[in-house]
Amino acid sequence: MSSRSGRPWLLVLDIAIPVALFYGLRAAGVSNVTALLISTVPALVSSVASLVRQRRADLVSTAVIFSLVGSAVIAWLGGDARILLVRGAWISLPFAGVTLWSLRHPQPLCYTFTRAVMPRRAAVMDRLYDEDPRFRLAWRRITVLWGIFSIIDAVLRVVLTYTLPLSVVPALEPIITVATIVALQVPTHVLLRRSGTIHLVFGPRRFVDQLERS
Repeated sequence: MSSRSGRPWLLVLDIAIPVALFYGLRAAGVSNVTALLISTVPALVSSVASLVRQRRADLVSTAVIFSLVGSAVIAWLGGDARILLVRGAWISLPFAGVTLWSLRHPQPLCYTFTRAVMPRRAAVMDRLYDEDPRFRLAWRRITVLWGIFSIIDAVLRVVLTYTLPLSVVPALEPIITVATIVALQVPTHVLLRRSGTIHLVFGPRRFVDQLERS
């Protein structure tokens, strides 16, 4: 459930290019801190461009910008490259808090976020959310899972960053990111499948048309 999931080239810009930049700069003799600072530029540019293109605040892009800028300033002032390497945790932990807090509201974050990135299914999702208790329960459980997994993701990043050699961590960061996203797709789809509505959210358009005509 990411605004970047429909644009694979953004994943390359945010993940592959920064890693290649870091190791390329290190091979050229650049210091760890400088290499990490430069390698954050593609993701920063991508996030700023996303905000400009959408002309509205985007939770993911805003969080990425704040984590990149904040960790860059602290790392530059303190000269600690590992602070830059745990920037992913600066996103995961606040995201976990906001996600779990959203359970206090009528519509949890995972539902509202998915609805926002799938505007063509918004009307159907709203109808299901209003009329189908199983659909509402599925999204609340999905939100709990995303919150818990985000906490685990943050803790794992911090532990690995401060226990493994610094040269290894940049290569592990994208692996953790992709693994977390992929791992969360399984319970998300299982819960929606059990509610009997997965084909209406992610399936072919004809299923949605049938519901709208009913």
